[in-house]
Amino acid sequence: MLFSIIFGLLTLLSLALFGAAAYFVVRALLKKFNRDQGIDMSAQEPWTAATAKGTALKNTTLLKALTIGILSILALIPLGIIMDLTSDREMLYHSVVEEIGRSWGEQQTLSGPALVIPYRYFVMEEEVSNDGKTRREVKRTYQDELVILPKKLALDLDLKHDFRTRGIYQSLVYSAALKGQADFSLNSYDIPNLIALDNKNARLVFGVSSNQAIDKVEKIEIKGDSALLSGSLMSGTGLTTGGLEKGFNQGIQVSEASDFSVNFAMTLRGSQSISALPLGEQTLINIQADWPHPSFKGLLPAEREINAKGFTASWNISHLTRNYPQEFVKSNQSTLTEVVANAILFEPVTHYGKIDRSVKYGLLFIVLTFIMLFIFELGQKTSLSIVQYILVGSAMALFYLLLLSLSEHLAFLQAYLIAACIPVLSVSTYVGSATASLKRGVIVGTMLVSLYAVLYSILQLEDYALLMGTGLLVVVLLILMFVTRHQSKNTAQ
Repeated sequence: MLFSIIFGLLTLLSLALFGAAAYFVVRALLKKFNRDQGIDMSAQEPWTAATAKGTALKNTTLLKALTIGILSILALIPLGIIMDLTSDREMLYHSVVEEIGRSWGEQQTLSGPALVIPYRYFVMEEEVSNDGKTRREVKRTYQDELVILPKKLALDLDLKHDFRTRGIYQSLVYSAALKGQADFSLNSYDIPNLIALDNKNARLVFGVSSNQAIDKVEKIEIKGDSALLSGSLMSGTGLTTGGLEKGFNQGIQVSEASDFSVNFAMTLRGSQSISALPLGEQTLINIQADWPHPSFKGLLPAEREINAKGFTASWNISHLTRNYPQEFVKSNQSTLTEVVANAILFEPVTHYGKIDRSVKYGLLFIVLTFIMLFIFELGQKTSLSIVQYILVGSAMALFYLLLLSLSEHLAFLQAYLIAACIPVLSVSTYVGSATASLKRGVIVGTMLVSLYAVLYSILQLEDYALLMGTGLLVVVLLILMFVTRHQSKNTAQ
């Protein structure tokens, strides 16, 4: 951060020296041009002196226009520093949000339940004696686990959003109530060299990506004569399968070739987004929340409804959309995360994003103010100094720093109104005093109020921001063309 500030100051000094050098070079060239043309207004006839005066006036106007252009380019430096400061503050904000997420609950991915049945199988291996002369086949027994996914799976998620604060920052979080039902149908499985399935030590596995955010498992009920729960809930899944490596499990006893269903309910916490894996042959997922700004990734919902009170979304997913089977063994290292239904609690535009977008219009605002001052200067006998232009540009740039500072403590609209009052009042008053014209001060104030009002409208829009920004440029260009349509006549007079 310190290096960036030092580098920015050195860059500012270099550009200032370059601008000053360019100013004096152009000024010397214009003086030399006047001498080469033999312009001496004191020794000329009246009509000749008038012509020489007009030539000198044009040269002075050109020099002032060049100076204003250099000052406009130099204005990019404070605007760039403010943009870098905005990025640093935004990075700090995101780091705080992630820290709150780790404490409250991270992005949740839910999967399961899946039925895991241990089994034993044999492998015939050839064994060589110690002297290497005799060979014989030996039957060795190994253990593995069969993972069975449900035939039908229904998940209902109800999300309630909330905010958690740390210092001046706040993070959007949620509490989720999950209800679901999974139907299993056990058959005879063709496992090579199978010795026996250990149905009495089977377990139901529930995948949860962030265990520490589980508030309570309210119920796990089995419907079916051939399945009984055994033991209590245990943390962990005992699997390395992607999507089921974290969570908890419940012991269960099952019979061969049986059908049963599992009804379950739990509450958990999370932040930013929630996802569900469609593990059933047919999976129904319903997500509803009281947050009105959702965003969807992965498979898009078949139906969705969004209003000011929240949103609902539903998915109806077939197992044909994915490439893993309904039954597989643990040692195959399968992954279940290739297809996912995801809903994000999206914050459309944070105040840092709005400030970053507003700074991009900063140069336009400063240039327009300079042009307006230049037009006033051409229409009167007095001349504004470079220092006055610099002070006006500084007041315009200060708006963005004020907006950044105030928006971290106030609502964005309040921060925007307070920050906009500074350049509107100071610049309009200063211009009115510098030009000795109340009318010109009012004109500048009206222009700034209009610009800041249009800028606020642009910042509030997400889909039409570029269109409105382009329209602003067109309107400004047309107004400037209208205002300066008689400028050459006025200057000649």
